[in-house]
Amino acid sequence: MDMASITDGQFAEFFAREAAFLDDNDLHRWLDLLTPDIEYRVPIRVVRERGGHGADSDFSDRGHFLWEDLGTLRTRVLRLDSEFAWAERPPTRTRRLVGNIRRRELPDGDGGIEARVLTNVAVYCYRGDSPEPVVLTGERDDILRLSDGELRLARRLVRLDSTVLGLQALSIFL
Repeated sequence: MDMASITDGQFAEFFAREAAFLDDNDLHRWLDLLTPDIEYRVPIRVVRERGGHGADSDFSDRGHFLWEDLGTLRTRVLRLDSEFAWAERPPTRTRRLVGNIRRRELPDGDGGIEARVLTNVAVYCYRGDSPEPVVLTGERDDILRLSDGELRLARRLVRLDSTVLGLQALSIFL
């Protein structure tokens, strides 16, 4: 099996399953969707005058809300399981809406074992008893890899639309 044989529906199913794991706080199952060499980045959006060259010019090269690998992601999940995750007491209730799934070809173009997939995401975050959510929106630029016949997330770059999060801490995954 190669990426050329993966249907758009299978990509949509992967993202729906991932969103359910994250919304249900089933973070250990979410970790199972990642490759051992995962790179997970959420760079800070910066405000600049018009004239930049491309979407990446709107983001810092050095400042990130998150820049994680599998080891640090596992550590974050273990901390969230512990009594020391103060930012998540009580836990943030989230609902993720993932859409506009767009497959892009990778440079090798041979169908290979990886695919670049862009998605739009909206994450509704509810804290405590507040009736008003904080809503984070953005574009995710993912590399999905086939591993043992299953799709796995190998890279995630999240380009948030806002410059200010509106949360006290970014203790959720996007």
